[in-house]
Amino acid sequence: MKTLNPNVKKWIAVAALVVIALLSAFVLAGRLSDPAFHAASIAALDEKKGTVTELTAAAAAGSVAVSAIPGDATTPIANQIAEMATYLLIVVGAILLEKFLLTMTCLVTFQYLIPAACVLTIFWLFCRRTVLVQLAVRLAVFGLVICLVVPASIQVSHLVEETFDTQKTVQTVQQATDEIEQDDTAEQTQDGGIGGWLSGIGETITNGVSGVMEQAENLLSQFIDAVAVLIITSCVLPIAVLLFFLWVTKIIFGVQLPVSARGAAGAIHGRFRRKRAALKAASVRGQDD
Repeated sequence: MKTLNPNVKKWIAVAALVVIALLSAFVLAGRLSDPAFHAASIAALDEKKGTVTELTAAAAAGSVAVSAIPGDATTPIANQIAEMATYLLIVVGAILLEKFLLTMTCLVTFQYLIPAACVLTIFWLFCRRTVLVQLAVRLAVFGLVICLVVPASIQVSHLVEETFDTQKTVQTVQQATDEIEQDDTAEQTQDGGIGGWLSGIGETITNGVSGVMEQAENLLSQFIDAVAVLIITSCVLPIAVLLFFLWVTKIIFGVQLPVSARGAAGAIHGRFRRKRAALKAASVRGQDD
């Protein structure tokens, strides 16, 4: 069987890499960065954002209601409930960042990183410098990792939310609100939801400060549970998933992804410097011989 000429093989590889780069930049980049392609993930993030927004409004209303109680006994509880709103705003920011990265990481990877990896591989085919193919592999692997981080973190967050039953925690907060609202007098209208907090807690003042304190502490406890789960699923898990992917990448492919541009430039410069030193030493040995 006739074997292909090495030069022919090289040009076939070049053509294949050019096709991959063009498909990645002009076909895959547009499709994979389209919000419609990530509709399920975006819907999950929007649902979580709605829950966080509702809890943020509830925390603000609860803080106002508790602080309106005469005396200073409930002031620390009101301050703690107000702080919950601050943490929830951080969670909203993390959710919005995930939505942004969901499409932008695919765009950056398939429009820039993958074509750049193909170009570096083409140069490697002609000059055979190991650093080029190593950098190409790092770019390609890094691009795929950042594309998978957000979808994977959303799936892991969904599993954690099912384990901790986040929705049940939110419903418990709403039930506590309803219990306070049921204590309203007949002349007060039952607005339901968050609006009933002010009227509900206001009515309980006449039944004794101790009962109000117990209800306020119960609401604070429910808020703490809900905020803790949301911070874990929205802020901690994406970072943990990224670190896990980097660890798996290092174990499977032996690729140590650089943590900074300076580190990457230093690594490349060091490789070229060692290569030049090796060539110089070889030339010196040749002259001695």
